[in-house]
Amino acid sequence: MTPPSVIHRPDSPDVHADRIQIVLCGTSHTGNLGAVARAMKNMGLHRLVLVSPKTAIDDQALATAKHAADILNTARQVDNLPDALADSVEVWATTARPRDLHLPVMSARDAAETIAASPSTGVISIVFGAERTGLTNQEISWAQRIIEIPANPDYPVLNLGQAVQIVAYEWRMAHGTARSAPQPNIDSTELATTAQWAAFEKRLTEQLDRTSFFHRTGSAEKDIAANRERLMARLRVLCRRANPTRNELAVMQGIVRALTESTATQSGANT
Repeated sequence: MTPPSVIHRPDSPDVHADRIQIVLCGTSHTGNLGAVARAMKNMGLHRLVLVSPKTAIDDQALATAKHAADILNTARQVDNLPDALADSVEVWATTARPRDLHLPVMSARDAAETIAASPSTGVISIVFGAERTGLTNQEISWAQRIIEIPANPDYPVLNLGQAVQIVAYEWRMAHGTARSAPQPNIDSTELATTAQWAAFEKRLTEQLDRTSFFHRTGSAEKDIAANRERLMARLRVLCRRANPTRNELAVMQGIVRALTESTATQSGANT
């Protein structure tokens, strides 16, 4: 029998760990930061991003992390999720709650196999929500797929550190069989990054603001803003689910540019 102190290690997944990024949104418990760092280091991951954390990396976080304190010390902190995902070509959101955003949902094991088999050399982000609320629909809308951890339906709530541990463990184990997995036809290095999509979305929103697209009859300014956010989140989900390449996104940018120039020309002709 194998002694319990001996851990089976799949074939060198560590060389691929540089592309895996764990993203925590609005973490509020300092001990959870340390627990996440330990879970990551156990499985050979080291890229951690903290989005608007509600707590600092303090002595308790470092003490909980123990020998994984280096992950906390090198963690990147940003103000918003798009900044955290700027260089990502794949984004996975973890949630246990049913959502009305129609994204593919995969178990942690199936998701890990898909991630491990990806030929991408770009960043793959796995996003976790705040302890009390989980991910919001707005945060989930930046993802292409959802990871769901199978649990007791009567009590499916996992501690943040546990959730990261499970996902990281499944990724590490899946890496050993990733070589036999079918590869997609599209080179993942050609996929559009989140930053490129965000730039397109900003330009599209600015053009739509010049129309009545976001307006409803008698709408107040705050209602228009809420409608804008809701509609753009749905459009983001549609496009992120399709996972466009950079060239495909350039075509969409060209369409917006052409329509903008055409509208400006017609407006000038009518004056």
